[in-house]
Amino acid sequence: MSNSDMDAGSLASAAESRALADRLQTLFGEAGFQPVDPPVLQPADVFLDRSGEDIRRRMYVFSDPGGAELCLRPDLTIPTCRQYLEEYPKADKPVKLTYRGLAFRYQSSAPWPMREFTQVGVEQIGECDAGKSCEEADAAILELALRAVEASGLASYRLEMGDLALFGALVDGLDIPATWAERLKRHFWRPDYFRELLLRLADQEALASSGPDLPGLFSALGALDGVQAKALIEEVLTLAGISPVGGRSTREIAERLLEQAADAGAQALPKDIVELIDGFLAISGTPNEALTKIRELTKAAGLSGGSLGEAMTRLERRFERLEAAAPDFSKAHFATSFGRNMEYYTGFVFEFRTQLAGKTVNVAGGGRYDTLLETLGAPGPVPAIGCAIGVERLACAAAENAKGAGR
Repeated sequence: MSNSDMDAGSLASAAESRALADRLQTLFGEAGFQPVDPPVLQPADVFLDRSGEDIRRRMYVFSDPGGAELCLRPDLTIPTCRQYLEEYPKADKPVKLTYRGLAFRYQSSAPWPMREFTQVGVEQIGECDAGKSCEEADAAILELALRAVEASGLASYRLEMGDLALFGALVDGLDIPATWAERLKRHFWRPDYFRELLLRLADQEALASSGPDLPGLFSALGALDGVQAKALIEEVLTLAGISPVGGRSTREIAERLLEQAADAGAQALPKDIVELIDGFLAISGTPNEALTKIRELTKAAGLSGGSLGEAMTRLERRFERLEAAAPDFSKAHFATSFGRNMEYYTGFVFEFRTQLAGKTVNVAGGGRYDTLLETLGAPGPVPAIGCAIGVERLACAAAENAKGAGR
C-alpha cells in the first residue's frame, strides 16, 4: 500500500484526495494559471542552501552513480522556479504557473506518517515591481488560496498571517551593526534560536567569550576581507573532512564561525533596542488590531517613517483589498512574529490551519519570495508569490470536520 492509499485511513479515501486535486487544478486553471510539471529529482544543494533547517533534516538525499548529490523534491516551488528560468533565463516574462505532483519529506509523526504527499499550488512570477507594488498580487494569491481551502468543504480553519518585510524594515531602522541586523532577520522565524541570539547580542560577557578558540587562525583572517576569509575557512573545513552538521553546509559553518569571531569585539545591544524588538514581536490580533498596535509602538520609538512606514502602508493596502474580497477576513489572525519554514520567503506569508486527529496542522500556505529566483540564476531580484496545498491533509481534515459536524 502506498502512502497515497494510506493517507486516508478512515477519513478520506485516495479517490477523494484525487478528486480534490482535480477540483483545485480546475480552480487554478480558471484563474489563468498555466500547468507545469517540474522534475522529481533535483540538485540537493539547491534545497540545502535555500530551505529552512526543518526541511533539510527531512529531505531524501542521495548520490547518483556519477557522484552528483540529488534529492527527491521536498516541495514544488523551487523546482517550478528552476523550470521557469530554464525557459526564461533573463526572468523577463511575467507568468502564472500551477503544478500538481508528489513531494517527499521524512515525517516520523503526524496525524499519519506520510513521506510522499500531493501538492497542488500556484506561483505568480514577475507581475509587480519587487516588494513595492505587489499588494494586489499578494491579495489575489491569498484570495485564491482561500477559495481552494473552501473547495474542499473544510468549514473550520484559522488563517494565520505575517510579513517578514515589516520586521526587516524595523531592524534596518535601528542603530545596530548591519551584520547583526541580517542575522536577526534571517532567524527571526525560529523562535527559540532567535531568542537565544537576541539575548547573546545583548550580553557583553557572552559576546566577549563567543569567539572560536582559534586565535591564530582568526588573527590571520583579520587581514582578509569577508569573502576571502569565508573562502579560506571553507577550504580548511573541507581539507579537515568536516561534514555538514544538522543540514548545514561548510559555507554556513564558515559563516557562523566568522560571525562568532566578529561578536567577540562588539558592543552589546542596548536594553531599549532589545525591549523594542521584544515588544514588536509580541504584537498579534486581528489585522486591524495588529495594525493599530504596530503604529503605536513604532510611533513611540520614532520609527514610523522611512522603510517601515512604507512597509506599513503596503500591509494596510493588502488588508483593505482582502477585506473587500472576503467578508470573514476581519476574523483572521496576524502576528509580527509569524513566519514560514522556508528561508526564501521575504515578505507577506500565510497559512491555513485546522485540527486533524487532535493536532493543529497546516493544510495550505505560501508567501512572497522576491530574492529566490536571483539566487537560482536570474540576473536580479524577481517579484514572486505563491501558495501550495497539501491535498491529502486537506482532504482528511475536511472529512474529519464534516464527520464532527454530523454532515
